[in-house]
Amino acid sequence: MLGELASLRRRALRKGLWSKVLSKIERSICDLTIRAVNTIKSDKLLDALTTIVDKLRRALESPVSTLTRTVGRQLASALARVAYSWGHLGAQSWPLDGGFARYLAITYANTPDYYRSQWVPT
Repeated sequence: MLGELASLRRRALRKGLWSKVLSKIERSICDLTIRAVNTIKSDKLLDALTTIVDKLRRALESPVSTLTRTVGRQLASALARVAYSWGHLGAQSWPLDGGFARYLAITYANTPDYYRSQWVPT
């Protein structure tokens, strides 16, 4: 956990997100923990650090990864259901295919806005 926290801190500093994403108190908690603690024994500190790490991960995630996780997976599931209903038995694995979801997310991102409402399943 501490190694990951230090790595996330370096990446966030490089991208200029360290001060934008975290409050001064959260930054202080991270800095002090990295410097002074070898193992985390306190549950409260662990909860605080888990929240901070989640914030940093979300902020450092690429837009394509976010779109893949949200829209790409939905579109892959919808297409798989349709293809399976047409008799294509291999379509059940499509929602699990990360490359296919990424392809659909990038295609969705490059689609004009007036067509997007027809794409996203409800």
